[in-house]
Amino acid sequence: MKNGFADSIRRTFAIARNTVLEAIRNRAFLGMGIAAFGLVVSSIALSSLAVRDQAERVLVDFGLAATSLMEIVIAITMGVILVFKEIDRKTFYLVLPKPIRRSEVIAGKFVGLLGVLGASLLLMAAGWLISLQVKGISIPAGVPQALLLVWAQAALITSVAIFFSSFASPVLSGVFTFGVFMVGSSVTVLQELMQARKGMLATPGPARLIAEGAVAVFPDLSVFNVGKELILRIPVTWEYVGASMLYCGFYCLFFLAIGALVFQRRDFS
Repeated sequence: MKNGFADSIRRTFAIARNTVLEAIRNRAFLGMGIAAFGLVVSSIALSSLAVRDQAERVLVDFGLAATSLMEIVIAITMGVILVFKEIDRKTFYLVLPKPIRRSEVIAGKFVGLLGVLGASLLLMAAGWLISLQVKGISIPAGVPQALLLVWAQAALITSVAIFFSSFASPVLSGVFTFGVFMVGSSVTVLQELMQARKGMLATPGPARLIAEGAVAVFPDLSVFNVGKELILRIPVTWEYVGASMLYCGFYCLFFLAIGALVFQRRDFS
């Protein structure tokens, strides 16, 4: 039993290692990495155009927002492209001489992409922090927590991308994953509209029913956004980060489990 579990872990990490290598060789990832670093550093130029007392706000807010956005772009693109390539070419059968369970393919892809997201995040964070130092702005105390939450959000979106890639084409997988991201980013807004006194979502009807379903099913991605806290220098506690990570882990397991189940039943003949 122990040997079987150890072999499963070994196969999973072999898939993960192969995923990282595939991402490094992929031109799309390299292009996005360069664009991401340039986007973050360009915040220096934007801060120069801002009102003098707003330069710090621009650098902190834009830098974190740009980092978060590019992590999402990488998560969706790499999650869709790399999984499809493995399925299309059936290369996961060649990674190890022994047969590989399809659930191990899903888990390995996810773990590998987590490493890819971590590496890209470190690159963008370096550009962001350098830009703050260049402008003489002290680094907010909550930066490590904010970056960890950015990574957690990207991890959640990666699990969504892998789920859709288990049964849909790359284009549809990308569209569906982006849709989940957009709805998840709007959950807080939907809740506010439903609590309002007036409006389409304030009264019973089909629109409110759909909104209630979206709030109940889709992850609330606002929990990973602490840009306002950084700007106002409000501490971001590690307890909050831990709770957010658990929230992320629950949804990741949910989407990966369903993806593995669908992938297991898929016919590759």
